[in-house]
Amino acid sequence: MKLGPHHAIERFGVITTCFTVTFAMLLMGTISSAASNNRARLDETALYTTSFTTSRTELSGGVEGIYTNDDNTRALVLMRFRDADAGSFSADAANYQAFLTGSNEQLDTMALQSNITGSILVFGSTGYLGVVLDSDVPFAQQILSLTLRANSELVYNADSGRELREDLQDDGSFAEFDQWRVFLNPGASGTREATSLEGTRVDPAALYYELVLSEQEQEIRDAMDQQLLEMRSYLTRISEYEAEMNRVNVDGVFIEPPEVPAQIDGDSIAGQAAEEETEATLDLETDWVHPRGYDFDWRSGSIDQGYLDSIMPVGETSYITFLGEKAQADDGENSQFSANDIEWLLTDGNDLKDYGQSQQAMKPLTDIMNNTTQAYQEYYRIKNAYQVDSHSDLLELEVLLRGVDSSGSINSDEEVLLTY
Repeated sequence: MKLGPHHAIERFGVITTCFTVTFAMLLMGTISSAASNNRARLDETALYTTSFTTSRTELSGGVEGIYTNDDNTRALVLMRFRDADAGSFSADAANYQAFLTGSNEQLDTMALQSNITGSILVFGSTGYLGVVLDSDVPFAQQILSLTLRANSELVYNADSGRELREDLQDDGSFAEFDQWRVFLNPGASGTREATSLEGTRVDPAALYYELVLSEQEQEIRDAMDQQLLEMRSYLTRISEYEAEMNRVNVDGVFIEPPEVPAQIDGDSIAGQAAEEETEATLDLETDWVHPRGYDFDWRSGSIDQGYLDSIMPVGETSYITFLGEKAQADDGENSQFSANDIEWLLTDGNDLKDYGQSQQAMKPLTDIMNNTTQAYQEYYRIKNAYQVDSHSDLLELEVLLRGVDSSGSINSDEEVLLTY
């Protein structure tokens, strides 16, 4: 570059060219980076719509997840109506229709990149429903616009269709029919695999167990393991307090070990807690079961395999009757105990409770009495929660699964899913 006064035009041209080339390179890099980021976001994002409201009846719900099979040729869009609205939508899959098209992040309609067929599932009266999409090839990296239409309105809304989302206002069908729309990308890496989507037949009960109930079942089982560990700790405390009765004395006077309440007497917790590579084997061994409680082997079974058939009395054919009678069973005289019912006699023939809390000299013995009584009460409380509440919670999940198995419905008619 010449620096003389006669070469200013040449210098200006060179500098301008350099700036232009640099700007162009930066612009191309920005565009390339943006395109790369968009592709990455598209690849990772399986669900763009997490909640919805029906256009006429204004029932609200959410999308629970996008699930696919191993080959990524079948996808399930699992949706759930809010609990308050669950009873206000039709539980018959025949009353629904779906419409599917391609889309982009600007909500523009695009052509589908594969041939897609589908079916609609309703999981009984649970509030859950889903749309199964089957593609002739693995799902492409494409946003799909899925519209669900309820052809049966179970709720009257005088203001239906008057306040639609902005992106739905140009589609008159949302004012005419009760509909909602979700956006998804089943080709994205953010989907979750479901083994119950494999094979040719879609089973609502199998899907409901895997995607909804299995997690709830595991939470209950984990809680039951914790209850067993707590019961074991209280049984250990009770044994220590009993040993203290034979060791601690006041002026040569000991506590005569009281009669252990029948609800606790002889109880033990067998097995081991879970470790890194081994599952828990804890089990309550007891001769006393609460009248409204259960004592079946929950660990070796599951709600999918079923417990009810094995625990119902011989001759009982209705699990509804069986569970109802159990829930209303009389506590009986032997179901509860009170600290006041336990006798705390001393080796000199006196009653320890007669001394009261003010007798400082007897404090070593009254501490043992109070600690043992509290341990009895806490153990009994946890045992009741374990036998009555936790076992019943498992059975309630089984009842839910049986309900889906008997009342779940599938709409696989040729025109149940229209693509455009």
